[in-house]
Amino acid sequence: MELLAYTSVTDAPANPMGLAGVHRDTEAALAASGPPVALLRNGWYTENHTGTLRDAVARGVLAGSAGTGRIAFASRAELAEAAARVLTLDGRAGQVYDLTGDTAWTLAEAAAQTGAPVAYEDLPPEAYRRLLTQAGLPAPAVELIVDSDRCIARGAEHPTGDLRALLGRPTETLAARGRPRAQGVAGGAVSPAGSAAASAGPCRSAP
Repeated sequence: MELLAYTSVTDAPANPMGLAGVHRDTEAALAASGPPVALLRNGWYTENHTGTLRDAVARGVLAGSAGTGRIAFASRAELAEAAARVLTLDGRAGQVYDLTGDTAWTLAEAAAQTGAPVAYEDLPPEAYRRLLTQAGLPAPAVELIVDSDRCIARGAEHPTGDLRALLGRPTETLAARGRPRAQGVAGGAVSPAGSAAASAGPCRSAP
């Protein structure tokens, strides 16, 4: 039997992030249409932050608006491997997987993983919005990033164990992805923590 695997967002039914509404609607449409479906609710990609962490090494400061909220990063390679396993194993129709890394990090802790003296500067949402705009990001990307950080600050993304179970091994740590090096980065005082390439929503409702 053919299987459709849809990549959604963690805790889609209750996730307060604005982007989650699209995924909720899609999940509902798939349930109503009747094909065999497995839901792969991806958490926050490690790669959403590796580029900005590299900039932060050069600038000495990583800015954001996530407070002490935590993110259970997972790499795209790990999430792709998990999807391949779901699509090639029997009995996966109707299954729901909330796919996160094994460890949830604050952005301050993520900055520390660079191995360089990088400080995390937590900004009020409006100040962070101005910083992102000044950095040249388009308005939709700015709103996505600010909304993501606001969501992280309200309720941390908690590790679920689903990704680890599918892979059959522990997930990679941030340090295992390689410490970012400052190469060809323009000078400046603060590097914004968000990424315009952000896709999956990072936060789950607080327990």
